[in-house]
Amino acid sequence: MTTSSTTSRRIHELGIELPVPLQPAGLYVPAVRAGDLLFLSGTGPVRADGSLVTGKVGRDLDLDAAREGSR
Repeated sequence: MTTSSTTSRRIHELGIELPVPLQPAGLYVPAVRAGDLLFLSGTGPVRADGSLVTGKVGRDLDLDAAREGSR
């Protein structure tokens, strides 16, 4: 059994009804590199526990936390 079908079965067993995903309004790429910068679209850094890494390096995050978020 695939992970996809296992997940779908479990969602059904729990009685969860997922909404139909909206179609994008345009053509998007997940990331664009310009020199040493990487511009992300619709995504951001996520910790192993699923929480988002937010803040400014040096003000809200130390360098190690910023590095972890960029992995």
